[in-house]
Amino acid sequence: MSSWLIRLSKKRSRQGLYEFLEKQFSLIQPEDRVLTVGAGGKVTELLVEFSKQNSFQVTTFDINEKRNPDIAGDFCTYDFKDFKVDVVVLAEVLQFFKNPQIGIENAQKILKPGGRLILTTPFIFPIHDRPYDLYRFTKHGLKFLLSDFESVTISEKNSALESIDVLWLRLNKIKGKHSYSLKRIIVFTVYYIKRPLTLFLIRYIKTDIMTTGYNVVAFKKLSKYSLSN
Repeated sequence: MSSWLIRLSKKRSRQGLYEFLEKQFSLIQPEDRVLTVGAGGKVTELLVEFSKQNSFQVTTFDINEKRNPDIAGDFCTYDFKDFKVDVVVLAEVLQFFKNPQIGIENAQKILKPGGRLILTTPFIFPIHDRPYDLYRFTKHGLKFLLSDFESVTISEKNSALESIDVLWLRLNKIKGKHSYSLKRIIVFTVYYIKRPLTLFLIRYIKTDIMTTGYNVVAFKKLSKYSLSN
């Protein structure tokens, strides 16, 4: 597919993700320590860019040593010992954890009291990175997983109607005879024919029954010692 069509497809299918991350990364304080799970890619690039601007430290973690993380291992089983950070970033990785509950618990363990978890995860979104893409989470499921955190904020990445457009766009992954032409037709149709209709309809159709995914901010509870001082 032409490069400009690929860019258009990515821009729409990742709607709501990078805007959220940019806002959250801009709030990280100088000298804070940050652990991001999943080395490499756009998320890490964006985080490192903000770390240079705001002078905070970034440690990368990944199960794949080929991505050259600072720490290599399975986040759900890794023993961090006394390692503590102010912020944990789990951007588009929770669906790959074999045990998401333990992964969330590990994030909580390494956070300092009052520390922040920045999490994004897909909901209505096609299977990707086979066979490692294991789970999808509803808003209520995320609330359950994060029940030991406080001030949990969960927001949809986009509207129900926009998520339908994303599903169409993700058909650019199809392979086979005539796939090149079909991809061009799909992207062109969604962007220049269906998109205006979507923008019109979302003014009147308000529902949270669908979204491509969720953006989450949650804080570790302050310890009793912290509260008394």
